[in-house]
Amino acid sequence: MRNRDARLRLLAQALIIYNIGTLFRIVTLAFFAMLNSASLAELLGKWDAGYYLAIAENGYFSADLKTDGPVHHRTLAFFPGFPALTRLVHELTGLEMAAAATAVNLVAGVALTAGAMAIAERMGAGRAGMLGAGILASSAPMSITFAMPYTEAVFGALAFWAIVALMDRRWGIAAGLIFLLGFVRLTAVALILVFGLVVLVHARRDWRAWACLALTPWSLLGYVAWASWHSREVGGYFGVQEAGWHSGFDFGGATLRWVWKVLTTSGEAGYLLSVAVMAAAVVALVAARGRVPWEVWWFSAVLSATVLLSDGIMHSRPRLLLPAVILLLPWVLWAAENLPRRWQLGLAAGWVGFGAWFSAYMLGVFPWAI
Repeated sequence: MRNRDARLRLLAQALIIYNIGTLFRIVTLAFFAMLNSASLAELLGKWDAGYYLAIAENGYFSADLKTDGPVHHRTLAFFPGFPALTRLVHELTGLEMAAAATAVNLVAGVALTAGAMAIAERMGAGRAGMLGAGILASSAPMSITFAMPYTEAVFGALAFWAIVALMDRRWGIAAGLIFLLGFVRLTAVALILVFGLVVLVHARRDWRAWACLALTPWSLLGYVAWASWHSREVGGYFGVQEAGWHSGFDFGGATLRWVWKVLTTSGEAGYLLSVAVMAAAVVALVAARGRVPWEVWWFSAVLSATVLLSDGIMHSRPRLLLPAVILLLPWVLWAAENLPRRWQLGLAAGWVGFGAWFSAYMLGVFPWAI
């Protein structure tokens, strides 16, 4: 009974934290939309949101999108998990696709918030620390994408709860969550690798752990193989990524060249904000080593490596690095234990406000893809 009550309390707190933050971000974005002669719906449906909704509506091969070549040479870059969930909610409820996507992300956003709080609890956090962890994860810069037809909320929810399962050594649950994650985004590879490290260190003689690990990559590998077969004439899945978004692993060369160019020649604030987030991720990774559970650290390290050591749309990096915000948990927990309540409230409000402004600026003012 006590465990059930604790879970319900965690869920209720996550629901409140996530919805208050989302409401503030939406209001801020609406204000920016008004100032920039745009509509709120237009901003929430920008960029990759159009791809996800079109795939949910008509599938990969008949999506209603304007492309230079066959439409599937662009749509196959997007994993099927989020469009499938959106389509399922649409079929079950009759909601329009955009509303169905919003419903999916509402549930996922609450789960993401609760997952961050559960990680903090396993790090020894009390009530204030857990609440701070929820605010940290749900209101980070670019967290507006949690309310858009994007994969960020679903990815974060599955990733955080998979980390919790790995910390608890619950191999079957971890395997199931990571298997599902493989339908959502290629960066699921980060958790597959972390699962392997955990098994090597803590359960190398447990055949059940190895069996669960062996199940995890097949969703990701299966989709990449299927997409590559249908796009083999342009180089397969990775050829689609390269042609459409210049994505490709290059050991960070493109990232370093872009950062240097921005810091020496650019007057675009959105570029500078993107560089700041990328730099902050590296600093946080170094500073958090030994301060966070190593499941958290290695997940963040592999995720950051897949993002920062690849070419692609550089100003999408703040969005792609969102899950790595849990590297800041040690400082959130310190503040919860050592600062007066008014300081805690001020820091929490400042974080929510900064995340909302950052999100609204990058979506409502910055002219390029996020």
